[in-house]
Amino acid sequence: MSRKEEVKKAREAIDFALELAKAKKVIKNNYIEFDYNGNKYRVRMPTLEEEELVEKKKALKLNKMLSEVDEEGNPVYLFKKQWNELYKKRGIDLDEKEARIDHLNIEIETLLLELAKTKDKPEIDRIEREIMKRKQDIAETISYILDKYQYCIEYILFFFYKKYLLFLVLEKLENKKWKRVYKTFEDMQKEQDTKLIATALESLSYLVDLRMDNVIRT
Repeated sequence: MSRKEEVKKAREAIDFALELAKAKKVIKNNYIEFDYNGNKYRVRMPTLEEEELVEKKKALKLNKMLSEVDEEGNPVYLFKKQWNELYKKRGIDLDEKEARIDHLNIEIETLLLELAKTKDKPEIDRIEREIMKRKQDIAETISYILDKYQYCIEYILFFFYKKYLLFLVLEKLENKKWKRVYKTFEDMQKEQDTKLIATALESLSYLVDLRMDNVIRT
């Protein structure tokens, strides 16, 4: 294993350890509780039956999207690869954007190597600033790509999966008993308090992998 690969592996291990440590502070028996507007909520790990239900719902959603056509018989929804080709015809190269993310990650790894070799405080500060710039660039690039792919089938399915899973596992404490917050998925879709949904999704992300940037790599 090369030095660069060792640094990358170590970096990933540290990032994972930090996230795990943070998660352990709030995870109790596969539940994460949080307070919101004076009420106590929790998200929990889905059961096998619930996971199976989510996959079935996702399959139904996919079939419905694939069957929808416009007045001329063209499919309404397209896969990521199809959107990619359309954007290329319009002069937008999203493959290039993804390659830029890889390039920036390599630059970060190189900077981490430099950081490990120096003890000079001003130089450490400079390198850390350069790393933060690249991380910000990566975040903005991912945001740009996701915005372009927001109507692709993969993105829609992923977002549907997150929300339907949340519908199943989000609970509220009422009269000392935990009850599902929404009676139906449609009720949750009508929720006006988007901050509650965002807070619940953030908590759920410690139990289930909900990283949206995975969409751009599918």
